[in-house]
Amino acid sequence: MKNITYLIVITLLIYSNCNAQKSDFIVTKSNDTIYVDKINLTDSKVKTKTNGKKKKYNLDKIISFYDSAENKHYERVTNPIKEKTEPSKSDRYNYRKLENSHIDDYEKRIKYKFFQRLTDGKVKLFTQGSQYNILNNSPSPSDFMSTSYDNITYYISIYNSKLELINHKRKFEQINDDGKLKLTINVYEILKTYLYDNNEIQKRLDKLFSSKPIAKEEQIIELVNEYNNWIKSNN
Repeated sequence: MKNITYLIVITLLIYSNCNAQKSDFIVTKSNDTIYVDKINLTDSKVKTKTNGKKKKYNLDKIISFYDSAENKHYERVTNPIKEKTEPSKSDRYNYRKLENSHIDDYEKRIKYKFFQRLTDGKVKLFTQGSQYNILNNSPSPSDFMSTSYDNITYYISIYNSKLELINHKRKFEQINDDGKLKLTINVYEILKTYLYDNNEIQKRLDKLFSSKPIAKEEQIIELVNEYNNWIKSNN
């Protein structure tokens, strides 16, 4: 009987722990972690819902949040794109471009953004993605189709320093390319700078860069996480 009771208690503890890990949560400016049922994000508010009760937070009051459905961590950053772009004279009658420029200017007026955080520690990798559709016209109705593009941007920083653009890619979905970060020459050179003080990590980075096929996002994240763990263990 005792063994059965013991197994029931262990099972309940495991179940409770799994549920806790699967919960959405926000982290406030005062470093309080608040578990919620649902999180919605707007340009000015973080909206939460817990047991049917809704609550709103200003962006400057929340430093990060976790989306359990996507298993992704998001961190508040200062908007890295804040300079307004004036349209050229040649664009005066390009109404589509003018419309897009107004959208871009609105985006640049937003002080804070929440980017997905790929690594945590001294060196942080972030990504931000957006999608849009383009209609392709063709003489044949059967060839008329909508093509989806992704704008995928990656940034890097030291702790909470200003974000540095590490890679920007526009993905054409009909091409066999997942659009994720890869160890190109540009990414390699930036990582050499950010991971400079660990010779073993530097050697592994060199080996990854010279390997074929080209190293993928998961391998880059793993290497940066190992560097961050090394920094943490030596502090």
